[in-house]
Amino acid sequence: MRENIDRKVWTEYFKEFSARNMARPTRLEHFDEFGAKEEEHGLPFAGIAIDTRRANAASIQIMFGARGERSRHFTHVIRNVLGITPKSGLDGRDEALVIVSGEGFRDLLRFEREALAAAAANAH
Repeated sequence: MRENIDRKVWTEYFKEFSARNMARPTRLEHFDEFGAKEEEHGLPFAGIAIDTRRANAASIQIMFGARGERSRHFTHVIRNVLGITPKSGLDGRDEALVIVSGEGFRDLLRFEREALAAAAANAH
């Protein structure tokens, strides 16, 4: 993993991150005092928005879903974000993003390999 992204550049980082990864298949897991919970699996990434209006209490919305009348959509909100740590694959592409909240919880956004995501979608 790389170092945390500096809080001063979060807004710009998420704009670039969203543009680079639009429509990639995803998996989102939430880790809290009860363990891990899968929030979503297989939906295409639609972007990340950040609200920094409250000093030291930024919140993030991670959006999933494709355009279309019958597609599924999902938005996951993380409040009181303290840290953002990206992980890149050997090929340089974004592989994952770890987001830590003030409660000590972690959310892990991972990008699935397209072939694995297609197989999972066909199994449902």
